[in-house]
Amino acid sequence: MAKKRFEKGLRKSGEKRLSRRKARTGGASSKTRQAIGNFIVKKKSIVPNIITMSNMTMGFFAIILASRGDAKSLALAGILVCIGSIFDVVDGAVARAMHAQSPVGVQLDSLADGIAYGIAPAVIAYQAYLSQLPRGGLFIDSGMLVALIYPICAIYRLARFNITAEDLDHPGFTGLPSPAAGILISSFAALEIPDYMFLVKFNIVFPWQVFVVIYIIVGFLMVSRIDYSKIFSVLYRRGRFVLILSIIAAILLLALFSMWAVFVFTAAYIISGLLLYIVKFYKTKIKKAV
Repeated sequence: MAKKRFEKGLRKSGEKRLSRRKARTGGASSKTRQAIGNFIVKKKSIVPNIITMSNMTMGFFAIILASRGDAKSLALAGILVCIGSIFDVVDGAVARAMHAQSPVGVQLDSLADGIAYGIAPAVIAYQAYLSQLPRGGLFIDSGMLVALIYPICAIYRLARFNITAEDLDHPGFTGLPSPAAGILISSFAALEIPDYMFLVKFNIVFPWQVFVVIYIIVGFLMVSRIDYSKIFSVLYRRGRFVLILSIIAAILLLALFSMWAVFVFTAAYIISGLLLYIVKFYKTKIKKAV
């Protein structure tokens, strides 16, 4: 009988110690969670800034992969630039949803875009195509000089955008947005390797002569005065149903045609802006003549 009472008392004391330990650890973990929550509330901008830095990270990894020079690494580098564009779209939406927009976030976004859509596409372009241009006796070849055109235009375009970002009345972009330019230039290398494509595996090899012309045109379009619309803003104004339907269609196209869908859509966006500008130019010219 005494043995049973002793065992019962021992069990109760063990349970009490266990409950006290749980209470202590539970209190500590709840305090930790509360502290983390308070930090996030006070530093709300850290969330969209992390997303922005993820875009920069994709661009940084793309540069390293492109520096290897082999076809598969170049294709993967192009895909990483496209993946980074997802973070570039999301960071602004998250900042607005959390009311965490700040001047630091605007500058950080531009700096990240400069790496992801200015430097990374130029390195990919040089390694994949521009290095095939005739070489001279100097350590700087003609391909390097041509490659330099695009990042200069991209950085200048981003600096100009920062100055005019306060103009909320403008419904679109003045000049080709650097993400669209970077995605198009980076996707060329990815289209030559079917390894990273999903269902439809169709590749094509672009002559470097054709690429050089497109590369220079896209660079100058960024610093042009041609107006380009904000696609997501246009879709959002048409209603959430249209926006959701467009996102679903984009996912299906990516699943079926992978990088080809990205390339065709981006090319269509760039060409459409150019054609609309030409139409407006001739309409204005005709009105002045009349």
